Amino acid sequence: MQRSKFYQFFPPPRFLQMPAVGLDISDVSMRFAELLETRHGLVIGRFAERTIPRGIIESGEVKKPVDLRAILNDLKKEYDLEFVSVSLPEEKAYLFDLHLPKMKYSEIRGSIELSLEEYVPLKAAEALFDYEIEQETDTAIHVSVSAIPRTLVDGYLEAFLGTGITPVAFEVEAQSIARSIVPKGDKSAYMIVDFGKTRTGLTIASNGFVQFTSTIPTGGRLLTESIAKNLSISFDEAEKIKQEKGVSGFIDNEELSLALMSTISILRDAVNKHCVYWQSHDDAGKKREPIQKIYLCGGDSNLAGFTDYLATGLSVPIELAQVMVNVNSLDQYVPEINFNDSLRYTTAIGLALRRPQ
Repeated sequence: MQRSKFYQFFPPPRFLQMPAVGLDISDVSMRFAELLETRHGLVIGRFAERTIPRGIIESGEVKKPVDLRAILNDLKKEYDLEFVSVSLPEEKAYLFDLHLPKMKYSEIRGSIELSLEEYVPLKAAEALFDYEIEQETDTAIHVSVSAIPRTLVDGYLEAFLGTGITPVAFEVEAQSIARSIVPKGDKSAYMIVDFGKTRTGLTIASNGFVQFTSTIPTGGRLLTESIAKNLSISFDEAEKIKQEKGVSGFIDNEELSLALMSTISILRDAVNKHCVYWQSHDDAGKKREPIQKIYLCGGDSNLAGFTDYLATGLSVPIELAQVMVNVNSLDQYVPEINFNDSLRYTTAIGLALRRPQ
């Protein structure tokens, strides 16, 4: 697989010997995970998370870079992080496939740039893009392209200034999640549902590449707010109860159960809609491979009863993701992070799995 070098800086050779660290930044939290090379393969090193107060990042855009920098400074002070791969929000990204005539690799970037404005609502000068070669024939090159607004990356770069932490790569989080969850070398089609605090990311990966992403404004916070409102308790108390009881522990409270199921139904309808759309449309005249399985990840994906309720009415099997599948064999390795926590670190682990190209 060929990759462009566009997002990669060129740090000193010492970088090649450094542990791989993935830094997942969202509207409400920051998580990092470190992978270490050992004679027995990759293992989890340090990992930690920090809360990001509301208003610092909104819908993936850095609104207060100075405040975000302060959190990064604290992370540097405590863990002495140096080089990190950083996630970018998928709701701000544009992903598309492009079929190019056969050409030299050195000409691919220029050819994509000339076609960019046909696929994204940005001028070429306003966008940053990366690409992967999906397939190459005697007459054509098929590439998967991801593009983002240049101003979005500028906001993150400004926050890193002076922290001593150097971002060596930026990557759309859907690509990191897929790298973590889809078994390496598996070309089948899968949907990944990343159920976060404030939103849910839907990703379809096929043939080893992310083919589609979508974001819906439904997340675990809505469940917590329903519990808090119904029981007349604080948000923090409701969050604790949610983690203890899940979504199936309120059978004796019909009103609350209906409210929780209503939120999950919105998510289930969106999942079903995108599954149907994927499987009912051709790709350049070629029938798409059916989705084999739906993987669940994200901070609240392991709530008791959540998987069962979400699976109701879906024709595709659904299960919690094995986030460590591409890190090491679990037959010989007991991860330093437990299974439930790993679901929150999916993006960070996927970023850490990204190796220098």
